[in-house]
Amino acid sequence: MKKIILPILAMILSAAPNAYAADNAARGVNPADNLTKIELLPQLRAAAGDASITSLTLKVDRAIRRVFGVNMELPLARASGPRGSDTGIGDLNLRARAQHTWEQNTIIGAVEFVLPTATELTLGTDQFTFDPVVGYVYAFGKNLFGAVVAKQFISLHNTNPDNIPDINQGQYRILVGYASNNGWWAVADPQVWINYETGRQEFLGEIEIGTMLNQTTGVWIRGGHRLGGNWRRGDWTVMMGIRFIRF
Repeated sequence: MKKIILPILAMILSAAPNAYAADNAARGVNPADNLTKIELLPQLRAAAGDASITSLTLKVDRAIRRVFGVNMELPLARASGPRGSDTGIGDLNLRARAQHTWEQNTIIGAVEFVLPTATELTLGTDQFTFDPVVGYVYAFGKNLFGAVVAKQFISLHNTNPDNIPDINQGQYRILVGYASNNGWWAVADPQVWINYETGRQEFLGEIEIGTMLNQTTGVWIRGGHRLGGNWRRGDWTVMMGIRFIRF
């Protein structure tokens, strides 16, 4: 995996000084950016032992009047473990959002529905879930922003209650990001996950760096690692992405 990640990381860092130069050129980084875009998101998530999930997610996002938006995400995934591996389609995510901006402040509200379209039990949740999201973003200046985001995962219908527990979880994030005028960016994203069914928590840290290759195309790499807690969702994760922005 290092043979793949390190060259991509070097490409992103070396491309930054030559990236598209304009004010706020790193577009789609701030949660308050409301854009029409397509993203391809390869990801590797590793757990204890030899267990891992590799996925390639297609994300399509449509901005509406710069205030509203809808998007969908559909992953192709492979789950591997000591007992074998499964490959197929994951769960489909559908989301709608609205936001309001005044001065340096933006409030974002969204609702997400997850449909259990996974072709294998190891690739999805086997549940219909309703996931409300609320976020607040503050622009400290033209280039620096901070945000707090809370998301709740709630099971609406469990299709496999004998084997899978209902989902009742929360994700709470604090983001601090810098988006440069010459098109590169960096984001720190500490998170707390809480499983309200069991009372367990997990603390996670993620860092993202990326750059714009031109006015409409950005690439990035994001790494995360479990920092502690009595809930173990995984050990570490690596995500790479490419974003195509439509004006």
